[in-house]
Amino acid sequence: MGQANKRGTREERITKKLGLGQRNLNDIKREAGIPLNTEFLGYSVHLESSDEFIMQFEDNEEATKKTWVKTPEIAKTYTSFIDAYDVSQKCPGSIVVGIFDGEKQIWVASVV
Repeated sequence: MGQANKRGTREERITKKLGLGQRNLNDIKREAGIPLNTEFLGYSVHLESSDEFIMQFEDNEEATKKTWVKTPEIAKTYTSFIDAYDVSQKCPGSIVVGIFDGEKQIWVASVV
C-alpha cells in the first residue's frame, strides 16, 4: 500500500500515463484553436467513427446501457477527467473530449 501512495492517485497515474500531466485547459484551447475566453463545460465521451457523444451511460451486472447523440450541446458531461475516461474505456472507439461554450458556438477538443 505504501508504494501505491508514492505513485499518486489513480487519476494522477492515468493522466501521467497518457501524457496529460503537463497540459491544462488553456493549453488544450490553444492547441485546438479555441478562444481562451470560452467556458469549460466538462469532459465527455466522443465516438469518433459516427461523430456522436455519450448522453446516457449505465453499467451494472445485468446490462450496459449507452445512448449516443449527434450534438455536444446535449452530451453528458463529467467534471472529472477520470470519470469520463472510465466510461470511454467501456465504449470501444471512443475518446475523452473537452466541451467548451463560446458565445456563438460549442467547441469540442480532444484532451488526450
